[in-house]
Amino acid sequence: MSLGNKSGRDVVNVEYERSGCKQFFKKHRDDERAIKSRIEAALATQMETGMSKVKRAVSSRVGGRCVYEFRVNLGRTGSARVAFCVDGESATVLFISQTLQKDEFTRLLEHDLKEAGLCD
Repeated sequence: MSLGNKSGRDVVNVEYERSGCKQFFKKHRDDERAIKSRIEAALATQMETGMSKVKRAVSSRVGGRCVYEFRVNLGRTGSARVAFCVDGESATVLFISQTLQKDEFTRLLEHDLKEAGLCD
């Protein structure tokens, strides 16, 4: 999905990696559209403002790109951590979890990336 900024041009194209997002969206099936909308808006904001609230998620890379993470409020679903990669004006969401503790989220993310064979 593409998002536009105030000038009307596309800012970020967001894709979702099936292996890391399927379980989360299955659990929150009724709110999937709202969740994606909030994640995409938050990613667009972070990319426009220089990713000031973003941290490196893991030391490994996916497709030669760094993996970043940040917390996002998903409305009635609550808060979640989102791991993603950026390539120009595109972002790929690799993993979504309601596990907010950073070290536990990192462990889950590393496990998911290895299982999916996405690590370089």
